[in-house]
Amino acid sequence: METAQTFLTAVEVDALADDYLAGTGVQALAERYGVHRATVFSHLRRRNVPRRRPGLGIDEKAEAVRLRRAGVSMRAIGRRMGVDRKVVRAALVEAGLVADDGSNASDR
Repeated sequence: METAQTFLTAVEVDALADDYLAGTGVQALAERYGVHRATVFSHLRRRNVPRRRPGLGIDEKAEAVRLRRAGVSMRAIGRRMGVDRKVVRAALVEAGLVADDGSNASDR
C-alpha cells in the first residue's frame, strides 16, 4: 500500500515550528501535519529551530503518571508519546511513582 506524500507550505512549516517551540511533541506534530516524524525533524533543522532536551513536558508527565496508574506499561506509554521507555521511567521516578533504585531493570 502506497502512502501519498504530504508537502507542507511555508506557512504550515512556520506553524509546525511554532507548535514545536510551544512544547508540542514530535509525534503529535507528525500526526497533526500528516507527515513522518523524520520529516518534522527535517523541517525544524532547516529552520534552525533548536532541539529540545529529550524528555516530557509538564502535561506529558502528568499524562504518563495517569496512564501508569491506569496500569499501562512504561514501554507502551513511551510508544504512545513517541519517547523511549527510559524517558517515561525518569518522569515516573520524579513523580514518586517508581523507586529510583539505580537499576536498569526491564519494564513489567
